[in-house]
Amino acid sequence: MMKLIRRSLNGVTMYRLMVYYLGILFLGGIAVGMMGAAFLDPVGLVVSLVLSVASAWVTNRLFSFFLKLPTNAESVHITALILALIMPPADFADPMTLAAIVLASVAAIASKFILTIGHKHIFNPVAIGAVVAGLALNTPALWWVGGTPQLLPLVILGGLLVAYKIERLGMIAVYILSNLAAVLLTTPPDMMGMALQQTLLYSPLFFAGFAMLTEPLTAAHGRWSRHVYAAIVGVLSSSNIHIGTMYFSPEMAFLVANIYAWAASPKGRFKMKLVGVEEIAANCYEFVFQSDRALKFRAGQYLDWTLGLSGSDKRGNRRPFTIASAPGASAVRVGVKFNPHGSAFKRGLLRMQEGDTIYGSQIAGTFVLPRQREKKLLFIAGGIGITPFRSMIADLLERGEKRDIVLVYANRSADEIAYRELLTRARNELGMKVVYAVSGEPGSAIYDDVTLVQGRMDETNLRECVPDLDERRVYVSGASTMVSGFLKMLRKCGVRRRWIHTDAFAGL
Repeated sequence: MMKLIRRSLNGVTMYRLMVYYLGILFLGGIAVGMMGAAFLDPVGLVVSLVLSVASAWVTNRLFSFFLKLPTNAESVHITALILALIMPPADFADPMTLAAIVLASVAAIASKFILTIGHKHIFNPVAIGAVVAGLALNTPALWWVGGTPQLLPLVILGGLLVAYKIERLGMIAVYILSNLAAVLLTTPPDMMGMALQQTLLYSPLFFAGFAMLTEPLTAAHGRWSRHVYAAIVGVLSSSNIHIGTMYFSPEMAFLVANIYAWAASPKGRFKMKLVGVEEIAANCYEFVFQSDRALKFRAGQYLDWTLGLSGSDKRGNRRPFTIASAPGASAVRVGVKFNPHGSAFKRGLLRMQEGDTIYGSQIAGTFVLPRQREKKLLFIAGGIGITPFRSMIADLLERGEKRDIVLVYANRSADEIAYRELLTRARNELGMKVVYAVSGEPGSAIYDDVTLVQGRMDETNLRECVPDLDERRVYVSGASTMVSGFLKMLRKCGVRRRWIHTDAFAGL
């Protein structure tokens, strides 16, 4: 079952999955309204969605045109859908509800362009939109999707898929537990049962966590800072938290936490100019960019890349790609694998000419070297999954830092082995052991003095190549199926799960 779920999730981007999730919830709301829920008028809901999408789309197009910036169209639809799910449904007898939806949508999209520092927008756009509409028109967010118990199974099941896809289950758990702890600590003992029931069944708790806490551009990025961010939102959005007579709404809780996230996380949007492209292996190319300002990151982290496309497809125009260059390098390198049925995004990359631009944002990722230099490490890469290790190895070479590292690099053929020269340098200068596992014909490639395993890497081969496997922290990077396969193999070999770090690529 889990294998089927992983395969299905691998075929869809994070943004498209969120659109599906929100769309299903909206359709569920219409169904509940048709079954007699008085506060959910199906016609009003449809009007709300039309107004929200239209207002958000027009605002986004105007700002994008005048500022000449590429934008993610799916992000606009996500913002509009969330607002349609939380703002009071349109009511023609109350024109203020119509104005509130339009104002919230315009303010949400405009905040992405206006409320920025260092080219990074600070506040969750939905939260900004809801707060502006509440203050200006006295029409605050209703969060009807969270107050409809009939939708709770869809909210939770769909939300778990989203959190699993983007690996934020721990963050969601911290948020929920922090909220529940705050509710219990601020509620008289004789009312705790009622408070818990209200929180779990009739509050925005789960929807706000799954749909808004995971918003990538305004949340904190580091593992621990993400948890602190989640705890701030969880505590402040609980029903009894207040300062004087002011009680926090969920949207206000997000705005406060966003300030922490901005202070704790790498900042800014980077304008990248293409300076060269090199084929590094069969159907694999390395793109070399010059950034308009220096990137501060740890080897192994990634960027979200947004490419302006004249015609996108269902996989969108934004992708996360690992930075293949070392943190101290002057150029920013990205390794990308292409296939005949590649996405519009990758086709757009291949069409890029020297001097063309692409935008990067949200430096993030915890797939990085441990700070303790004495730890023994095992790198396992599959195909283009070598890119985070390329960054780590280049960084070690630049600093002349030797660590006890074994690299197992698995490919279908010898032609797919990338970065041979760098790996040769790592063997010679750092003493790193390199193992090539080639499942097909090894061909006539020169392997120097590396260990060659012909055929698929299995438990026996892995043990032979890495006799001290039990003593090593393991990093696995590659396609999702490859990563899950090695994860099972390592667990069978007795490697502790907390010693295994993974970085799975969807390949879209």
